[in-house]
Amino acid sequence: MTTLAVSGAGRGDTACAVSRHDDYRRAGGTETVPPDSPERRKPCRFGPGTMEGDPARRIIHRGSNRMTVRQIPLPSLPSAGGSGSPFPRTAAGLVRAFGRDFGIVLSVIFVYFLLRGAAPDRLDYSVEGTRVLVGTERALGVFWEPTIQDWSIRSHAVKEFANFVYAYMHFPVLAVVGAWLWMRDREAFRFMRNVMFFSMAIGLVFYWVVPAAPPRLLAAHGYDLGFVDTVFGGDTSVSYAQPSLILNEYAAIPSFHFGWIAMASAAIWVNTRSVTLRSAALTLTVVMTWAIVASANHLFIDMALGGIVILASWQMASRLETRRARARQPRVVTSRGEFKVAA
Repeated sequence: MTTLAVSGAGRGDTACAVSRHDDYRRAGGTETVPPDSPERRKPCRFGPGTMEGDPARRIIHRGSNRMTVRQIPLPSLPSAGGSGSPFPRTAAGLVRAFGRDFGIVLSVIFVYFLLRGAAPDRLDYSVEGTRVLVGTERALGVFWEPTIQDWSIRSHAVKEFANFVYAYMHFPVLAVVGAWLWMRDREAFRFMRNVMFFSMAIGLVFYWVVPAAPPRLLAAHGYDLGFVDTVFGGDTSVSYAQPSLILNEYAAIPSFHFGWIAMASAAIWVNTRSVTLRSAALTLTVVMTWAIVASANHLFIDMALGGIVILASWQMASRLETRRARARQPRVVTSRGEFKVAA
């Protein structure tokens, strides 16, 4: 008799002991099931459910349909988290879980800003880098930012709104979307968190290696390309003040004001079919894109690179999830060792 011990499927799982005979017996019993009975095609039951599509069941039913099946209880396994993890049943448990997950995010964000603020201020290099990007946009025929900004800031109220969106809408949107994902699907929340973490790592490389000045600062350094500094060069009431410890005025590329809002919008889009929420997600990205240009904080190329970094980070997070899923696959234990069950 060959015994297959299947593990890694979750709480309350059982394994199936399989032996080939001339008849097929019900699990744990001796009653013979007729050859033409539909029960021959029933899955071996695991725990409280039938685990549709489990690879172990396909191995059990592979080959001859004459076999004896009995269930062997396995010890309960800790959950892998996310949508498969038990949701806290008490208010205290909910607060602890929420604080733990968001505490990790806030800690990483704090370290990210410290490292970003520690990047050297290479003023001449940063300004020259932005001039090169402007030249690239001109060569491509997409250097439209000064025109768009000119249209946008003719009204003081519109200019104030653009500065407000750029300064204050960024992280609150991420926090709200993150909390919504956490309550809806903790696996989706952790995926978006990982996308953000990967993008931070890539962004830090840019900030240290290829710093770039915001377009609004070019005029102050002798290069008047038509941009207006609406932050410090006007009568705005919006404050961009940041502690000097995390301040980096030359971190324009890639633009995570665009990239992270686009990431949050994509997370909403793929996790709901609500037309209202999807429309809100698209509106967020469009409004932030306009505010970035109207306040002259980034070029189109900066935003495009921010989007590319998010796409690359999304792919990296997907591969990480794939590896974790494979590691959680059921395994068959034999006398020769342990090997994964193919899906």
